[in-house]
Amino acid sequence: MGWPQYLDQFYEGDYSMPVTTIPRAPRDPAPPLPSGSLQAEAVPDAAKPKPVPLVRLLLPVVMIVAMLGMVALMVLGGGGRELNPMMLMFPLMMLASVATMFAPQGSADDPNERRRTYLRHLKALRGKAEEHAAAQRAHAVHHHPRHDQLVAWVGSNRLWERDAQDDDALAVRVGEGAVALCTPITFPDIDAPEDVDPVCTVSLRQLVHSAGQLPGMPIVIQLRAFRFLGIGGPKARELARAMVMELAAAHGPETVGISALGEGWEWLKWLPHTREPRAARYHVLLVDSVTTTGLEDFFHDETLTTIIDVGARPSTALGLRAEQEGLFLVTDVTGALRVVTEAGDEELGLADAAPEAAALHLARQLAPCRRPEGAVSTARVTDGDLLRLLGHRDIGELAARLWPGRAGRERLNVPLGVDTDGVPVYLDIKEAAHGGAGPHGLCIGATGSGNPECGFGVR
Repeated sequence: MGWPQYLDQFYEGDYSMPVTTIPRAPRDPAPPLPSGSLQAEAVPDAAKPKPVPLVRLLLPVVMIVAMLGMVALMVLGGGGRELNPMMLMFPLMMLASVATMFAPQGSADDPNERRRTYLRHLKALRGKAEEHAAAQRAHAVHHHPRHDQLVAWVGSNRLWERDAQDDDALAVRVGEGAVALCTPITFPDIDAPEDVDPVCTVSLRQLVHSAGQLPGMPIVIQLRAFRFLGIGGPKARELARAMVMELAAAHGPETVGISALGEGWEWLKWLPHTREPRAARYHVLLVDSVTTTGLEDFFHDETLTTIIDVGARPSTALGLRAEQEGLFLVTDVTGALRVVTEAGDEELGLADAAPEAAALHLARQLAPCRRPEGAVSTARVTDGDLLRLLGHRDIGELAARLWPGRAGRERLNVPLGVDTDGVPVYLDIKEAAHGGAGPHGLCIGATGSGNPECGFGVR
């Protein structure tokens, strides 16, 4: 039995229930993400003692000697006459001038004042960095909330908000960890550390390290970049559940199809994404403790976007593929999340862990949800772009899938535009016996509009 038949047997059943139609709607805008960088001023130069001129060193000595000589002359040369008190003012004035010369003089080049000014600048810069950090956190959490917050999307405009053409299609959260500030703190180069103020330098270094990293931020991976994803460790299944919950809540069944091989994933039967997974634009397969011997053909199945090996081990074929060709994540009993690299394991943060009860609750909430009849995975096209209506990202992708030609439902079935819900409107000119609207069509237009070039037989 090939693996597609295996999946059909695994998920066969009756899921008839009242249907809730979920039309496409404009996405709720995310909080704006700050851009640019935060510029720190140059660190002040270190205070260095300046050389004192020889004249300044000798002048006080000369003045003291002169003052003592004047006092001696006034005392010894006065004879019997009483000294005039006004004459004593001259030595006092000279003594005051000497004291003034030796007294410390404040100036604009005071190192303490420069430090206070620079530290005030760093304090204001930290406040700006904290504002940007809060905005960056709000932006990231809006796109990738915790798994226990996804059930609130059901019944709102956010349900199935991502489409195949969106940049964040198949971007999924795997945990929380520290990420860099989106507006990094930059500063002029420091030529020599001994030439700058040490207090200001240490304060700047502390600011860059503390404000430049945001802890507890969502860690996101792009599944489209990895055909093979291995998740190892005792918490592997909990992490995989959290990933599937985001895929199911953020993408419609026409965008992402989900399949599973193995026990412990029976709750997936409630998801609309598991009923026709191979008809979706992207197809994600979960393999959990299943021997893939005899099912090797799914390695080369082009309909599979990503194969997730839950409980992966490097000794298995899938684990080896994930380690060499894709991404290999490892969780331990403490919930720590690591990624396997050529240089060894690198810690990313704390892995998400969704209990089965939470996943089952979300799946049952999504069970009656459907897209409108005929909905396909395409961007919300408002400009009539033909490639996007055909479900292709660019002309290269269209050319790769063009030959041997469109078959089945796609044969002689072309989109003309979109309706108010963003669902493509098709013109199917196959014969009625083949599910079309007949081999002939009528195109009405003024002279010169190009209606004879449409290729229809006009009757």
